[in-house]
Amino acid sequence: MQVGVHLLLFLVQVLFASLAIVGKIVLRDFPAGSIVLFRVVGAAIVLLLVNLIWTRRWVRDRRDLLGLAVLGLLGVVLNQTLFLIGLSHTTAINATILVTTIPIFTVLYSVLSHREPASALKFGGIAVAGLGALYLIGPDRMSLAPELALGNLLIVVAMFCYSLYLVHSKAMVMRYGPVTVSAYVMMFSAIGTLPLGLSGLATVDLAAIRPVTWMWVAYIVVFPTIVAYFLNIWALRRVSPNLVAVYIYLQPLFTALVAPAVLAGERVTTRAAIAGAAIFLGLALVIWGEQRQNRAVPATVMPGE
Repeated sequence: MQVGVHLLLFLVQVLFASLAIVGKIVLRDFPAGSIVLFRVVGAAIVLLLVNLIWTRRWVRDRRDLLGLAVLGLLGVVLNQTLFLIGLSHTTAINATILVTTIPIFTVLYSVLSHREPASALKFGGIAVAGLGALYLIGPDRMSLAPELALGNLLIVVAMFCYSLYLVHSKAMVMRYGPVTVSAYVMMFSAIGTLPLGLSGLATVDLAAIRPVTWMWVAYIVVFPTIVAYFLNIWALRRVSPNLVAVYIYLQPLFTALVAPAVLAGERVTTRAAIAGAAIFLGLALVIWGEQRQNRAVPATVMPGE
């Protein structure tokens, strides 16, 4: 298993971890639907141009086109819209904790759909890494106040949609490659986000938006969208969705380690060191299980696969 794949999966989690913070900033000026619109339309334009110039590979099979449309709905439209709407109704800490449900949903769905056999090493690794992430964040800090319940629920549904996207992307990536799949997923996602995004944008005075906010919007389009989604799809061609998903547990760890460098009064604590050791141990167990399994994920069930 190539070291480069793991390094890029590290980078993906750094980029995704930044979205909750930057998203909170941009939500002050834009409704959630409009942010998603900027993300996916911008990403679709760039990735379609890359596909045109680089691979010149186009999908003509109707079943595959339907499959790619469903992937766009699950992995981008529903995932990002529900996440950002949920984030506007709950706390950043709640969102960070709930994001860690992705590996659990991914493994359970993979096993129940017979795409992956049950593996003690993988289950154990995900459990160890998950406990490390929860210990780091501190579940006692999660608020269950009634006014936050809707936001929490929407984020859980968003994470489940993303888990389905990870599992079902594998076969399509093996067939068409990461550039083409990324381009089509974003193209269909752009179409899906137009109604909600445009209706939200109609309520915004674009002339009054500060330049710094536009800068953060550009950051969201380029890094947690184009770069992160492309690298995740690239990795799915080389490893299983379960391994890609378990890297989610690095997000809170990265936040804890980077915070002291950018926030006054923050420091790396013993708690972070213990949690980090547990997360990396869990990752090692999942990687070991992946190597021992050394099998391809079958392609069935989803339209177009």
